[in-house]
Amino acid sequence: MDLKFDLLGDPIPDGRGEPGRTGHVPTAENARKIRALLVAGMKNQQIAKEIGISVPTLRKHYFQNGKIKARLAREMAIAEMRARNILRLDAQADKGNVSAMRALEPLLEKAERELIERDLGEADKPQEQSLGRKREREMAGFEADDELDRELSQEAGSRVH
Repeated sequence: MDLKFDLLGDPIPDGRGEPGRTGHVPTAENARKIRALLVAGMKNQQIAKEIGISVPTLRKHYFQNGKIKARLAREMAIAEMRARNILRLDAQADKGNVSAMRALEPLLEKAERELIERDLGEADKPQEQSLGRKREREMAGFEADDELDRELSQEAGSRVH
């Protein structure tokens, strides 16, 4: 019997990817592979084929019970990998690794810049304060009274001429 291997170098079992209950048990290793393939830009169909499961099984076991879309799953995978790398850099920087410190610096500056920009963006927006229903009705009544006064004065002015 010829053994076949998938893209990741794992042996391909008989009946892999065929419909029906596969008895698939999700593993941390498969979850890691799926995240890496998502980050690489592969589509769900391709990922499922590489792991040896169907797309519904992929969604069921690895995408929060199928509730998230591929784009969101990809964004989450990228964020998770980025966070893991930052944690590794931080651990190396704590040990005195100067290269790690230098690699962390632009990331920290970017995060700081984003916070400042967000704060400035929120400061530029005028704070709208709700008047409350009673006050809104009262103001609408004043506006209606002013409008009626204008109409009456126009009518009175047109009668005089």
